Amino acid sequence: RVRTGRSLSGIPLPPACNKDERRKIEAILTKALTNLEGDLKGDYFPLAGSQSYEAKPGGMSAAEEEVLRNEHFLFQEPDSTLLISGAMHRDWPDARGIFHNVDKNALVWLNEEDHMRIISMEMGADLKRVFTRFVDLTNAVEKVVVAEGSAFAHSDHLGYILTCPSN
Repeated sequence: RVRTGRSLSGIPLPPACNKDERRKIEAILTKALTNLEGDLKGDYFPLAGSQSYEAKPGGMSAAEEEVLRNEHFLFQEPDSTLLISGAMHRDWPDARGIFHNVDKNALVWLNEEDHMRIISMEMGADLKRVFTRFVDLTNAVEKVVVAEGSAFAHSDHLGYILTCPSN
């Protein structure tokens, strides 16, 4: 598993992000993700109960969500004191979801602890293939983010800006 987080420049980080800003993030990122091709081609699945993604009102079913969680592909509603004190659960599940490719080895979580979490994974020891897929996915998302007039939040001194400095 290779993963990272990314935030969009000019949009507050999730503890300070409001509902409209989360929806803007979802709109930009779903445009990027649903147009991927080749081995990255897949679909976006809003969380059950989310009304923010027009193509799938109500989001995925609770059963579909449970399957993804049991497969360890999907995050869950924040329940720790730390995340709740940071208001990370505000407006749950609105504008939150997961993209995964057909093979379920390229994933992007939207509006969890960060604007997005990008993940590439597979069983076995071929780290080069996993890392190459990760780079391809990250670059493809960034290309559309830039085309939409945004960018990944980055500092020359600190690197990519995320909610948790350790990431």
